[in-house]
Amino acid sequence: MAKQKVQHFFHPISGTISYVVSDIATNEAIIIDPVADYNEATGEVTFESSQMILHYVEKHQLHVTAILETHIHADHLTGSFFLHEKLNAPIHVSDAVKEVYATWKDDLALSEMYEFENYLLDHEHLGFGESDLEVINTPGHTPADLTYKVGDAVFVGDSLFHHGTGRADFPGGSAKQMFHSLTKLYDMDDDTKVYLCHNYPKTADELIHMTTIGEEKHENSFITEETTEEEFVCHREERDEQLAEPKLINPALVYNLTCQLPQPQQMQ
Repeated sequence: MAKQKVQHFFHPISGTISYVVSDIATNEAIIIDPVADYNEATGEVTFESSQMILHYVEKHQLHVTAILETHIHADHLTGSFFLHEKLNAPIHVSDAVKEVYATWKDDLALSEMYEFENYLLDHEHLGFGESDLEVINTPGHTPADLTYKVGDAVFVGDSLFHHGTGRADFPGGSAKQMFHSLTKLYDMDDDTKVYLCHNYPKTADELIHMTTIGEEKHENSFITEETTEEEFVCHREERDEQLAEPKLINPALVYNLTCQLPQPQQMQ
């Protein structure tokens, strides 16, 4: 019998999928990768998408004990700061976020990094209701990517996609690191549920937010259980050369690292 309930929330503008995971026995809950809404024309940040998560939490009388970021996102602004204020729940990120901040500090003229409540290390364990939450370092997309394992489910951020993977060409990213991170995931049981951070369906009805390790090991277009490191790195790097930079990368990184709205000179 399932110990957790997983509810997903889709942000179609960025293709991001956020989650509320609740422990059935205790009503404790965690929030993973919430999204804020950003108006490119005005620079205004609003929180309709995060408010949907807040309404769900209140409706089901959940006690949120943590807000988890799988990484510092470059394609959307986070809703974690808003939900932290509303719920008084700590924000958890990878300890390697400090490295990401150092990489971008000068280029984006960043103010001081936001003091996140918890900086997580590989194989750290967090209490969550009657369950165990394991932190797994899965760098490659960025140096600070994490996967969260709860029971028979993993929340993989931008490392693994449905039949694909995240890009690995951001500063500090590495296709070679991504290969080894995905190999760690592929060592898990085939029936492990994989909750995705991104999908880009034509309509919301076509959204796929979950796959399995077994399906990806056999159907993934970038890495199956038989793919060599050399093959993966070559394929990933060739694809990354064709990708445009995320259109919100500057405001997203400024806000997500500092909790400060970007100034005009940081938008260039």
